[in-house]
Amino acid sequence: MTFGLLIRELKTRFGSYRLGYSWALLDPLLMIGAFSLIFGMRSSGGFGGVPAPLFITASYLPFLFFRNVVSKMQSAVTANMGLFCYRQVTPFATFIARFILEVIIGLVVGCILVLGLLWCGINAIPNDPLLVIIIYSLLMIFSFSLGIIFCVLSNLFKEADKFLGLIMMPLMFISCVMYPLATIPAQYQHWFLWNPLVHAVELVRCGWISGYVSPNVSWTYFSGLTLVLLTFAMSCYRLTNRRMIAS
Repeated sequence: MTFGLLIRELKTRFGSYRLGYSWALLDPLLMIGAFSLIFGMRSSGGFGGVPAPLFITASYLPFLFFRNVVSKMQSAVTANMGLFCYRQVTPFATFIARFILEVIIGLVVGCILVLGLLWCGINAIPNDPLLVIIIYSLLMIFSFSLGIIFCVLSNLFKEADKFLGLIMMPLMFISCVMYPLATIPAQYQHWFLWNPLVHAVELVRCGWISGYVSPNVSWTYFSGLTLVLLTFAMSCYRLTNRRMIAS
């Protein structure tokens, strides 16, 4: 059943575009290219000696994955409402199908972008692959949990759909996606460190970019918050799954 939902998601997601599946690559490629051009002009050495395309790729990919997972899972129930007349189809199955699809797209896009940077002569191989894998795994769980919570909220309050769209762009700029945390004055950094995405993005950079250090971030804080969020999301789903189908 999950595999069938996954195939359906693939067809409905990319089947209506002339560029088809290539749009999954063009979207991040255009964004990373534009930001690399804009921010790369500030100095020939990039960000602390790191080429701008590598810095932006290591920063934007985790946020892009987070944004896509949360937004797609938020609409998972409403987009598949007609299928719930079949007893085998549950809201959680639609969550899993969309989550798997986003993970596959993220892996493919990430590999292609890394190969593209290598082809351009930029060393894009992660310096600490294990750290990158661990933080991405936590980010997957974090995004999955938050997506379920927003889906439940959207079912209860229709305004939640608009709220998520409004906060994504400001959230990108307060999550240190386009600049290092170290560039923020020390007296203001503690405000940014409440944001779990800052920890995720900075830790991915630490594992990806050789010599990059961000001493104020904590994987313990990020993993602990992820566990709490997952528990809360599963509780919300258990309490509201029948209501989501009935509505």
